[in-house]
Amino acid sequence: MLSRFLLFICLLLPIPSLADTADHAGQLAALLADTKSMRAEFSQRVVSDEGELLEESSGQMAFQRPHQLRWEISEPYAYQVLTNGETLWRYDVDFEQLTTEAFESVAQTPMLILAADAAELNAQYQVSQKASAGATRFNLKPRAKDSDFRHLALVFEKRTLVAMELTDNLGQQTDIRLQNTRLNEGKLEASLFVFDEAGIRQ
Repeated sequence: MLSRFLLFICLLLPIPSLADTADHAGQLAALLADTKSMRAEFSQRVVSDEGELLEESSGQMAFQRPHQLRWEISEPYAYQVLTNGETLWRYDVDFEQLTTEAFESVAQTPMLILAADAAELNAQYQVSQKASAGATRFNLKPRAKDSDFRHLALVFEKRTLVAMELTDNLGQQTDIRLQNTRLNEGKLEASLFVFDEAGIRQ
């Protein structure tokens, strides 16, 4: 009798459809489309699957559509990730170690999900939405089984991205908080997203 009751309750519960997922992806894409360029300060925490704090860092970022990003950690160490949409640079300032590779996908730098459109979001993720206390949270679950992470969340307040949370396949979580965000201040200089290799030798 109990099993029949549980089955009845389950039939009453709303089941997310593909249309719901596509609609949520469209709503997220509409918010992202408002961001042509962006500058912000960030703080970042990395926590293990057991809740242990592994790392805290802070710095500045800049983004410009379609695939330009500068992610610069300044504390407690100096580290840079830059891409102009063609080349991806990773530079450890303290050790003067530079890694260069061709830019291939947003997965290399999750912040570049800011450039995704509705079709890309719906193709790559199952998207759900939850609104509360003036904030809107979008939860993204990768459709690909070989994804580098299992969950990504974007939190908006008044149409401005304020936080990102990423959980990798080992359960490690990275929480990013954005402050002093400046949106759409005009076209940013292209040199901001290109690593100056000559600067290493100076």
